[in-house]
Amino acid sequence: MQEPTIMRAFSNDQLNKFESEDRARKEAQEKQNTPLITNLAGYVRSCWDPALQAKLPINTQIIKAKRQRNREYEPDVKAAIAMAGGSDVFMPITEVKCRAAESWIRDILLDGGAPPWDLKASPEPDLSPDEEAQLEQEFMQKMLELIGTTGVAPGVGETPAIKEMFEEEFRRRKAQAAQDKADLMKRRIEDQFAEGGWYQAFDAFVTDLSTYPLACIKGPTIRKRVTLGWGRGQDGKTMPVVQEKLIPTFERVDPFHLYPEPGIESLDQGYVIEHKQMSRTDVAALIGVPGFDDDAIRMVLDEGTSCCTWFADYDQLEKERLENKHSTWYRNTDMYDCLEFWGMVSGKMLREWGMPEDQIEDEAKEYNACVWLIGNYVIKAMLNYDPLGKKPYHATSMFKVPGALWGSSIPEAIEDVQKTCNVAVRSMINNMGIASGPQVEIDISRLAPNEDLTQMYGWKIWQVTADKSGGSNQAIRFEQPDSNASEFMAIFEKFSRLADEYSGVPSYVSGDISVTGAGRTSSGLSMLMGAAGKSIRQVVSYIDNDVVKKVVGAQFIMNMRFDPDESIKGDAFCVPRGAVNLAVKETAEMRRVEFLQATANPIDFQIMGPEGRGALLREVSKSLQMPEEEIIPSRTKLQMQIQQGQMAQMMQGTGKPSTQLPGQTPALPDGSPAGGASANLVA
Repeated sequence: MQEPTIMRAFSNDQLNKFESEDRARKEAQEKQNTPLITNLAGYVRSCWDPALQAKLPINTQIIKAKRQRNREYEPDVKAAIAMAGGSDVFMPITEVKCRAAESWIRDILLDGGAPPWDLKASPEPDLSPDEEAQLEQEFMQKMLELIGTTGVAPGVGETPAIKEMFEEEFRRRKAQAAQDKADLMKRRIEDQFAEGGWYQAFDAFVTDLSTYPLACIKGPTIRKRVTLGWGRGQDGKTMPVVQEKLIPTFERVDPFHLYPEPGIESLDQGYVIEHKQMSRTDVAALIGVPGFDDDAIRMVLDEGTSCCTWFADYDQLEKERLENKHSTWYRNTDMYDCLEFWGMVSGKMLREWGMPEDQIEDEAKEYNACVWLIGNYVIKAMLNYDPLGKKPYHATSMFKVPGALWGSSIPEAIEDVQKTCNVAVRSMINNMGIASGPQVEIDISRLAPNEDLTQMYGWKIWQVTADKSGGSNQAIRFEQPDSNASEFMAIFEKFSRLADEYSGVPSYVSGDISVTGAGRTSSGLSMLMGAAGKSIRQVVSYIDNDVVKKVVGAQFIMNMRFDPDESIKGDAFCVPRGAVNLAVKETAEMRRVEFLQATANPIDFQIMGPEGRGALLREVSKSLQMPEEEIIPSRTKLQMQIQQGQMAQMMQGTGKPSTQLPGQTPALPDGSPAGGASANLVA
């Protein structure tokens, strides 16, 4: 009997939904087949091939550095050692130097209690028209008050000094308003850095800097992140809720997966392609992010592993092994190979590909574009959103090579030293093994039949026969080999000390207590550290100028363009402080405290005023890692306190304005504290 056929029934709404989804898929597929998209994909692949070929020797250098830091020999050296036999020990000199350099850099840039950068208002700041008008109105109000008091307008007769004083006050107020905005912007950027993963990315960046010929940070880039925020439950009460949020993010870019245009000297030149290995979750998280094609992303996810080209070769698999990522090809998570292209595209090419004329004004110009390619699908194609055309990649090297993008690092700098030390230690161990006991020569023709040649111990009795030749030769001879351990050890120590000079990282940075000469005293060690700081100062200056300054500047521009808060927008620029922190780290706190004590007198207080004293106290509290906001009043609050003190004094009938704060002991006319009060007046 034939089984009954089961037919599934759908409602009209379901059929309409299926038809709508099918129509959307066809439209998305047609969009991917347009000349603009297909030509973009072909152009990215044409750029990828030469970049891949040019990067192959760099990838070999990266893997070699990783092996050296992981205390592994190169395959050919390892095979030769195994064939010769003996010890295969690898001394961790490279690893120690890399760790010491990383700790040194982190101590300079991250352990000061404040970020290694600052925002400063421009010397001649440009304020918004509304702010300019407000300051001018306040200036005119003070002018009118002066005219009402003196009966003479500034600038007329004998009052040029008064006019100059008011103009100087106007410039000061203008500069202070710009700096207040810069301080608010700095706080906003610090919050974005903490939320967007800047510190985690920078920590990994420092590790790459000491190990590889290039270290790179990417950002800010807008990504969707799941965060914990505040909302209201069904009962109307406030409660923590999980929410998706678009935030600027920062990430470390593996130099192994960075493919720049051949021959460029900086990532700001030419094009850059990043090979991204993305999981299904990573790809799905791009849905809803501005600039991405949601339909194309859904088609990529629908096709699954058919979009995975998997560029893995020997270098890729070897690098994963060195990173303890074993058997990655067995993972059951769909992984997608994505090419992220950033570079210049000619306007003529964009016009031919169908981009509108309002976006491509001149065919002769080059336009910065960003294209994401997964398999045959372009999931993102847009002009670079940065108004200055900068790419979101910021990179530098520990040891730069003039005219080249790729520099060198500690493993390359001490490669010969590492090899020599390994040879010396292997030879020493092999020699120690041979010299650990005597070499024995035995005439086996004279041994008793049951004598055991494999066992030798104290008080052993050897049974031998007489010498058949009639001579008096010994049947068993013992000879002690010479030990050359001291010579090999001297070679090792000599070359391990050379690693200090070649790497620029002295051994006492990592806590080596066997320091001789001037380093045996605290002052001498301080002098040595100061001299060694000259080499690391250059590396820190590279980080300041090539990474920190550019990342903060890019985030500043993004906030200026897209942040709705107008109170943070002003005329400011980034000031890196890494090299400065290194130069003054040891003595800055002491000098600040000395300056604070030296200026704690009525004469200096009259010159500085409460605002100047407050600024000094803020800097001292910052350097001592104290909660400055809880200790020192803000500038606005300080000005309010001064105004309250002036009003209180006027109510007492003096009629004279004063910079005296509430609760402050008044001073005598000669400047000395009244009633024997302490002269240490602070805000």
